[in-house]
Amino acid sequence: MADGLELILEAVATYWASPAVLTVLVATFASMGTLLYVFLSNARNAKLRVSLLTGLYALTIFFWLFVAVSLVLCVWQARSVAYRTWGVRVALTGAVLTALSASILISAFVWHSAPARVLRRFPSRDAGPEERWLDAYVGLVAEFEDVRRPRVGIVDADGTMAMAVGGRTPTILVSRGLLRTLERDEIETVVAHEIMHLKHHDAEFKVFSTVFSRILLFDPLSKFFDPAVHREREYLADEMGGRSTGKPATLAAALLKLAERGEPPKAAWGLSIVGPAKGIFSRYPPLEERVHRLLLLSDLLDIRKAHSGNV
Repeated sequence: MADGLELILEAVATYWASPAVLTVLVATFASMGTLLYVFLSNARNAKLRVSLLTGLYALTIFFWLFVAVSLVLCVWQARSVAYRTWGVRVALTGAVLTALSASILISAFVWHSAPARVLRRFPSRDAGPEERWLDAYVGLVAEFEDVRRPRVGIVDADGTMAMAVGGRTPTILVSRGLLRTLERDEIETVVAHEIMHLKHHDAEFKVFSTVFSRILLFDPLSKFFDPAVHREREYLADEMGGRSTGKPATLAAALLKLAERGEPPKAAWGLSIVGPAKGIFSRYPPLEERVHRLLLLSDLLDIRKAHSGNV
């Protein structure tokens, strides 16, 4: 038993001290650092930033799979790795190919299948006679913002929830409880917020990263960086939705009303327009800060309107 453990430890030490293995690790971290730098230096290119984040998640999956497969191979082929010159090369090749293939397949599967899973989790119906105005309004805003017209799905639930789901059939889900809670102009600002998530490709990424963050429970990226990005995207959707409707103060009022009704179902956390906003691990910005920014934007728009009227 002791001899076997000693052999495994020697194989692990030999493997991780190999220049080829260290090169793979350095290249992986360098690639992640490059993606992160390009992400931070392209604040205005929403589509590029979402693509960069997706690549960053794929590299994160690759890294952890590479570590896990490497350890398995060091245990399984301990004698070859520890004592034969070709052992490290074979183990390294197997670890790289396995981790790379798995990360690509997992990322592609989650990206394409996650939106459909969300839609199945929140069954919805098409807008009825009472909600037809909402469907027409969404169509107008989507056309104005040059966004592929999304389907409006009504979730027959009393909770307050609104979310955008990307994928093959872009969808905006709105709960019956939200429609009963808000006034018509408030609902309009909420769905404009969700359309902005579709326009900036946040809808796909929010679902994608939500799935991965639940898989990577121990990963620092999922725990610190990912929530910060989600908070940034909520601020952006608030601002752009307020500008599109010209009623940022109305959106602020809607957010306050929704917060008073309590949090949406736990399955919708990170996806719906409101949710728990506590600390650096939250995907939602503080409600007070969201409202403050929207009211500032409202004042700015009013000043510009008054100035243009006097010209």
